[in-house]
Amino acid sequence: MASRLVMAVAFASLLVTPFPVAAQEDGPVYIVEEGDTLIGIATRFGTTVEDLAAANGLADPSAIFPGMRLVLPGFEGISGVLETRPVDLGENLVSLGLKHHTPPESLARLNRIANPSRLYVGQPFIVPVEQGEDQPLNVTLVQPPPGTSALEMAVQVGANPWILDGLNGASSRLWLSADEPLFVPGGDELPRALPASIGSVSIEPEQPGQGHTAILSADLFEDGTLAGNLGNRQLNFEPEPEDSLKRVALQGIHALAEPGLVDLTLTYTPSGEGAPFTFMQPVRIREEDYPREALTVPTETLDPANTVPEDQQVAALLAPVTPEKMWDGPFLFPADYHETFPSQFGSRRNYNGTGWNSYHTGLDLYGSTDTEIHAPAPGVVVFAGPLTVRGNTTYIDHGWGVYSGYFHQSEIFVQPGDPVEPGDLIGMVGGTGRVTGAHLHWEIWVGGVPVQPLDWTETSLP
Repeated sequence: MASRLVMAVAFASLLVTPFPVAAQEDGPVYIVEEGDTLIGIATRFGTTVEDLAAANGLADPSAIFPGMRLVLPGFEGISGVLETRPVDLGENLVSLGLKHHTPPESLARLNRIANPSRLYVGQPFIVPVEQGEDQPLNVTLVQPPPGTSALEMAVQVGANPWILDGLNGASSRLWLSADEPLFVPGGDELPRALPASIGSVSIEPEQPGQGHTAILSADLFEDGTLAGNLGNRQLNFEPEPEDSLKRVALQGIHALAEPGLVDLTLTYTPSGEGAPFTFMQPVRIREEDYPREALTVPTETLDPANTVPEDQQVAALLAPVTPEKMWDGPFLFPADYHETFPSQFGSRRNYNGTGWNSYHTGLDLYGSTDTEIHAPAPGVVVFAGPLTVRGNTTYIDHGWGVYSGYFHQSEIFVQPGDPVEPGDLIGMVGGTGRVTGAHLHWEIWVGGVPVQPLDWTETSLP
């Protein structure tokens, strides 16, 4: 009799699910918003007007009003009031399901998601919210050793194999993928799709725009190496000077980048024992509205025989990442005339009627050969000399992959290797290279990409 009781208890434990059965069987509650119609709500949640009206006892389907509570039919097993919240960096469908006590497939249905692996940072996401749901769920994300079976992993963490499978929102699997992290019982934090060694991770802004600077930050609980990519750009994470467990990477978004989703990939490698952990989540690139300019310039400055080698020389010059961050606070303007600008960064350009196939990589400032150029921030000069397209040019390394450039100078007063401080005189404005008149072309490069200089004068990055 006792053995049969033990077997019954053991069998019952196999049927336990990490996603609690809803106390309300009718379905989740949607609160009507201004402008909603019943047909619009039905279409949004994949139901019909007739079923929606029947579930809520509506004799007149048009008689809905803002603030009205509607039960959504067809979502048995889900309870709570529906809210729209942005998807955070470090979340996926499984972690969101655990956090909101809802099976991942139900969340996918609510949000009509065709590809669960493409939840992007900041995406509006509908979740059922119940009182007390944000209590810790005692789960931790781990990286199984290569070749570990599901049964072996369950034994290692002391969990029922079915429970382990249910926690991860999947049907039973005999073998675990070496690059597939797994939620296991234990821990005291809200579920995330990141390992316990990473305390938090963020990207600012959540949807970086064409031509702007993205700041990626991570707080580590344990020392290790953090690497990654944003699209086809390799991220260079550096430790904060005041906190060795905080990592920061700066990356420019190309002004001609295709708007839409790009993959952000992060790989954490512990300094001691343990396998690397890789996490991927899309980030949306926002389209910017840049002006257009048609210009007539000397033909030799458009000749690929001149432009291609010069562009390659500059790209190689600005590729190294100095681990020391030399600036602190906003950058100064390098010249006095910065109330208005003859040409803005990012302007789409048509040179000599050849088509809109180029853009302005910097910010132009008014000036003449009597106008001084000053360093905007601490750094070290890495180039000072003549170039065909850029004219007399200076580039300064400010650390962490951030560089500034100064084109068309009439005179250069510094040379490679010179350290500079904010306000130091480095040259004079001129009209050398590809110009239509004397002015200063000022660039900021971040992670090998020219970005909007005004972002760096208006605030302290990072």
